[in-house]
Amino acid sequence: MSTAAELETWVREELRLDPGQPVAISELPGTDPRCSPIVTEVAIGATPHSAAYSFHIERALDELVRMDLVAALAFGGGH
Repeated sequence: MSTAAELETWVREELRLDPGQPVAISELPGTDPRCSPIVTEVAIGATPHSAAYSFHIERALDELVRMDLVAALAFGGGH
């Protein structure tokens, strides 16, 4: 079971983000009937040195473990 604060910490550690770089976590309805009905969206804000981007993880926030984040980063957004 994870919280938005825990996920943000993991994201910052895995991506080695600058401390001031914005990270937003939200849950959204899944759009693919073959996948999770709820996905967790991670949005990383832009900085002067990098563009904004986002990705999703195919699990509800309270079901996530760190390896779900690692897998989403390795395989391009949760699929």
